[in-house]
Amino acid sequence: MRRHILFLATEYDAPGMHPYAINIINTMWQVGDRVVIVTRHGPEPDAFPEIPEDCITWIDYPQSKLQRLWFRYFPKRLHHAIDQVLETSEVSLIYSLTGELVLAPTIRRLQTRVPVLYTVHDAVYHDYKFSSPVEWLKDRLIIALPQQRLFKYAVNMVTNSLEQRDAILSRFPYHKVSYAPFPTLVNDTIARGGTPVPELASVQGGYILFFGTLHLYKGVHLLYEAHQTHPELREVPLVIAGTKDIYFERLADENNVFFINRFISDSEVKDLFSRAGVVVYPYISATQSGVVSIASYFDKPMVVSNLPFFRQTCEGFEGIESFPPNDTQSLAAAITRSLKSAASTRPLYDSQYDPEVLHSALTTILQSTN
Repeated sequence: MRRHILFLATEYDAPGMHPYAINIINTMWQVGDRVVIVTRHGPEPDAFPEIPEDCITWIDYPQSKLQRLWFRYFPKRLHHAIDQVLETSEVSLIYSLTGELVLAPTIRRLQTRVPVLYTVHDAVYHDYKFSSPVEWLKDRLIIALPQQRLFKYAVNMVTNSLEQRDAILSRFPYHKVSYAPFPTLVNDTIARGGTPVPELASVQGGYILFFGTLHLYKGVHLLYEAHQTHPELREVPLVIAGTKDIYFERLADENNVFFINRFISDSEVKDLFSRAGVVVYPYISATQSGVVSIASYFDKPMVVSNLPFFRQTCEGFEGIESFPPNDTQSLAAAITRSLKSAASTRPLYDSQYDPEVLHSALTTILQSTN
């Protein structure tokens, strides 16, 4: 039996973090472990069916802007919850899962009490499009600078990208940085599905799908341009599903494009993916991501940018077309080929997202963290 862990998820509601944290906690939890989660939506006991309620501490994220800002720098309730766990249990390691920017001011002091294993999601800061200089400054002060402090002072790190591991070690050679496979983002609710996406009620199946937050670094504008400038693709519906403002200019004569500009619930994901003809991830940059797990679980052909992380995950598997980042002509050609493909991508899922492989890798890492 391995040492006892405190699983920490303070950015539980951030895009992609919810399924990431759930899958790792459910995969790795054992009797004697504890969980602390900060969330805007209250307790979610169904997410952890095998974990006793008294082993999970739920902390409500503040509602007002001023309270949220104060919590970022002085999260007293979080510190109290961590202290309670360390004082009343046999936990000997904190596993930080979701970025934990709130730990930036205290990470050095916390590590003098107990080892902390810090998950690095984005070692290289992504390209974002900001609406104003104030928004840019806010992003730097609240996200970028605390993140850099955590990278500098977290002694033990884990990442789900081999390239990212090497990049961190080149900057911080005195850190211990481990690699673990990315967990699947498919949970039981996604697998079962059952809720139709109302915006697609009149849309014919076989569409081109992008699913994710609408950020510049994800290259959604490239997909939009490729679709609208190639007549053979304009005949196929393009579905762009995800939150954040549409950051690019839309054409006056836009045709056959459907934006679902909102949060997609887990119960809707099956309907969204099952009816797609191809799933496209036209990223400009990528550090690590679990998006491939959803498309391959539902056995969908994919088009991905030829970036190191996608190569690491997809190389050698059928049903995957790649293209040079920022090249809309190659992107359009790859989508056209993929729409004609009958290859199965489910073998990719079964190989790359095997929970036993993840469990084995993380067990070794957790045991060796000190």
